[in-house]
Amino acid sequence: MHKPILEKLLTLSIATLFTGCAFNPSATMPVMELPVAGSAPATPVAAPVAVQSNWWQQFNDPVLNQLITDALSNNQNLALVTAKLDEARAVFGISSAAQLPRIDIGASGSNTHVSENLGRSVSNPNKDYQLVGQASWELDLWGRVRNASNAAKQEVFAAEYNRDAALLSLNAEIAQNYFNLRALDAQLKIAEDTVQSRQESYDLQKKRFLGGVTSELDVRQAEVELASTQATLPDLKQSIAQLEAALSILTGQTPRALIEQGIARGKSMPELTLSNQIPAGLNSDLLLRRADIAQAEANLLAARARIEAARAAYFPKISLTGLLGFESNDMAKLFNTGSHIASFAGNLSMPLFDNGMTAAQVNQAKARERQATAAYQLAVQNAFAETRSSLISNQVSGEKVINEKTKVDALQRQLRLANLRYENGYSSYLEALDAQRSLFNAQLSLISAQRNQVNARVALYKSLGGGWQRPAN
Repeated sequence: MHKPILEKLLTLSIATLFTGCAFNPSATMPVMELPVAGSAPATPVAAPVAVQSNWWQQFNDPVLNQLITDALSNNQNLALVTAKLDEARAVFGISSAAQLPRIDIGASGSNTHVSENLGRSVSNPNKDYQLVGQASWELDLWGRVRNASNAAKQEVFAAEYNRDAALLSLNAEIAQNYFNLRALDAQLKIAEDTVQSRQESYDLQKKRFLGGVTSELDVRQAEVELASTQATLPDLKQSIAQLEAALSILTGQTPRALIEQGIARGKSMPELTLSNQIPAGLNSDLLLRRADIAQAEANLLAARARIEAARAAYFPKISLTGLLGFESNDMAKLFNTGSHIASFAGNLSMPLFDNGMTAAQVNQAKARERQATAAYQLAVQNAFAETRSSLISNQVSGEKVINEKTKVDALQRQLRLANLRYENGYSSYLEALDAQRSLFNAQLSLISAQRNQVNARVALYKSLGGGWQRPAN
C-alpha cells in the first residue's frame, strides 16, 4: 500500500479517536416534585376544557378582539423581543458557519521597480500576478465549535419562547386593562345616575323645607350626600384617562389617535360572555404548555453547552489550511499549466500558561449554568403557584359576583321600603339616606366583582399557557 494512503488512514483514525473525546452536555432537567392529575383545587365544572390560543375571543367583544389585533402589529415591546429573536438567529448562523470549512478567493497584481544599486542582479520591472483560492477549517475534535453552535441554537429557541411568552402577557394585559376600563365606565355611569338622583332629592328636600314641611337638617343631609357622590366623579374620570393611555401604548396607538379618538368601547361588564367551562390542568403537563418554562429550559441547555465549549479550550486547537491557484510574472501566462501553485498546512496550538484565564472562563460558564438552573426551577415554581392561585380566584370570584348581586337586589328593596316609611312619616330622612348610600356602594362593589371575575378568567388562561404548544424543534 502506498505511503500517502497509509498517512491518510492514520490521520483519519486519530481524528475519529479524538472525536469520541468531545464533551457533550446533559439534556436532563432538574428533578422537582410535581403535582399529579386530580390534585388541582375542586372546580364546579364537569368537563374541563383546554385553553384555546385565541382565548380572548370567548368574551365575544369585537372591540377587545380589535385591540389585540392592533397590538400584534404595533406594540413596541413585541417589536423589541422579535428583533432580539432575529439577533439570536443571526448569532446562530455565525456559530453554525464556524463548523464548516471557509473558502476565500483572492487576486493580486504588482509591478515593482527595484534599485539597481543594491549590489545584486535585478530584473526591472518585477511583475507578479496571483489568483488563488484558500480554504481553512478547524478540526473540532473537542466539541468547542459544536457546543458553541448548540448553545446559540438553544438561545434561538429561548428567544422564540420569550417572544411567545411576551405575546401572551401582552394579550392578557390588554384584556385586563380593557375590562378595568369597562368597569370604570360602568361605575362612572352609576355615579352620574346617583348624582342626578340625589340632586333631585336635594331639590325636593329644599322645597319641602321652604314649604315648612321638613326641617333644615333633612336639606343639609341631602346636600352632603349629593356632594359626597359628586366627589367620586373626578377620581373615576382620572382613572379612565390613565387606562386609556395605558391601552394606547399597549396597542401602539399614535398620540394623535389617542387625543382625537380615544379608546373604543364594546360590551358592558354584564354583557361580557363568560364560559361555564373552566380550563384545568394543574399537573406535570403544565411544563409543556408554558412558554416561559420552555424559555428557562432552553437557557439552561445553552448554559450547559457553554460550559463544554469553554472546557474545550484546555485542549489543542487544530486547524487546516489549503491554497490552490495560479501565479505568474506574465499576465498572459497566468492560467498556463506551469503557473499552478498549491500548498497545504496544519496548525496545532494549545494553552501552556494563560494566567488562569481558561479556568476562569470555565468557572464563569459554570456559574451561569447555576443561574440558569435556579431560573428554571423558579419558573416551574411560579407556574404552578400562579395556576393554583388562578384556579381558586376563578372560583371564588364567581361566588363573589353572586353574593354582590343578591346584596344589590336586597338593598333596592330596602330603599323602596325606606322611602315609603319616610313619605308616610314612620321614619326620618336619615334612614332613606342610609339605604341610598348602601345601594350606591353595593352597585359599585358589584361592578368590581364582575371585573375581578373576568380578570381572574384571563389570569387563568395566562397561567395555563394561553393555548401555547411547544413547537417540534
